[in-house]
Amino acid sequence: MKKLFLFFFAFFLLISCSTLPQKTVDEKGSYAWKPEKFELNPQNAAFSAEGAVTMWIDVEQFKGKFTGDYQILSSDPEKWRMIITGPFNISVATVIINGETANIFHEGIWDSGPWSEISKQLFNASVDGDLFSVMLGGRFRFEGECAELGNGDKLCRKNGIYYKIAKGKVVEIVSGDLYIVSEKKTSGYGKGRSKKNKTGNRNAVKKPKRWIGVSRGKPAFIFENKYLDASVELPESLFEMPKPDEPDIFDEL
Repeated sequence: MKKLFLFFFAFFLLISCSTLPQKTVDEKGSYAWKPEKFELNPQNAAFSAEGAVTMWIDVEQFKGKFTGDYQILSSDPEKWRMIITGPFNISVATVIINGETANIFHEGIWDSGPWSEISKQLFNASVDGDLFSVMLGGRFRFEGECAELGNGDKLCRKNGIYYKIAKGKVVEIVSGDLYIVSEKKTSGYGKGRSKKNKTGNRNAVKKPKRWIGVSRGKPAFIFENKYLDASVELPESLFEMPKPDEPDIFDEL
């Protein structure tokens, strides 16, 4: 009986570990680097994106796996507003990012701190504006170095972050101990968190993707894209922390 238990335990562990995507980028390889610059999704300079998110939160009082929905708005690569909700559309947290500074609303209060530190608590890894833009389908301006990998694929690097590109799309990102791999989603895309300003599926992502982040060999986060709307108007006040006793402008939208 003990051997049978150990067999099933090992089998379960093998299945669990095999669900993590494998890293294919070799940052230390020998490449023929050449200067290059390009821009992806220039039409999506400002946008609102929605989907599902899974996070392995690294905060003592909330440590563990969380699955919910996200709505993320961005007016430029430095300004972000993230709304995370749980089951029954219950608000979990609102994060306003302005450059290196972040304000997070949770449990009825606002906290402030460096975004690099807050992102590590939420996503178990440091995630900057470029990574968000790539994963969500927003504008991504690249100016760095690239090298051909063959079969039309290439590897590009900028500020220590590596991007593997296939058929003109980023498919893998490596940033220090974090790597992120994209997977195509073929089903499971119903309506997003908010039904405002939607008619049918006109804002649905045409080729949905799941982005899986792995940090130090452990799962860090999963983003599943559902909607992206680049026609929304985003006032600057959306990216500012509301003053005490002042209603949040987002509540009025």
